[in-house]
Amino acid sequence: MSIAYLDPGNIESDLQSGAVANYRLLWLLFFATLMGLFMQRLAARLGVVTGKHLAEICYQEYSPPARILLWIMIEIAIIGSDMQEVIGTAIAINLLSVGKIPLWGGVLITVVDTFTFLLIDNYGLRKLEAFFALLISIMAVTFGYEVSVFVSSKVNCAFGQLNAQLAFTAS
Repeated sequence: MSIAYLDPGNIESDLQSGAVANYRLLWLLFFATLMGLFMQRLAARLGVVTGKHLAEICYQEYSPPARILLWIMIEIAIIGSDMQEVIGTAIAINLLSVGKIPLWGGVLITVVDTFTFLLIDNYGLRKLEAFFALLISIMAVTFGYEVSVFVSSKVNCAFGQLNAQLAFTAS
């Protein structure tokens, strides 16, 4: 699940939000990340205690109409997340190539890397997990380096995490 926090779509949307709101919404990002961590820990504990994953528990505990509603909501969330990831990756590839690779080319590259991950999965889940752990580590180190070198005002960044306010602009 931790790869979902660092995919190009999330990074792109975070950068766009930061360009508009500067540091004013950092507190929201911080608490949303904490809530995600909290929910992951609860799901992991549930799995350790019961030996079942969250979907199995929901299947056992909820009535059929509630299960169908949960299924529809999860499918919509997956579609939205995948769209953001594909579009974000295409934009990132376009920006990194200085416009030489068009957006549709970035989408095709994303399709190819998705099939590459499926191919790696054929060699075993542990190898796929190790590959993702490597990618997460590389992204975390480079992100930390970028923040330490290029954050213009570390005081404003710290203040943005502590000062809870919503930034609304008139359209």
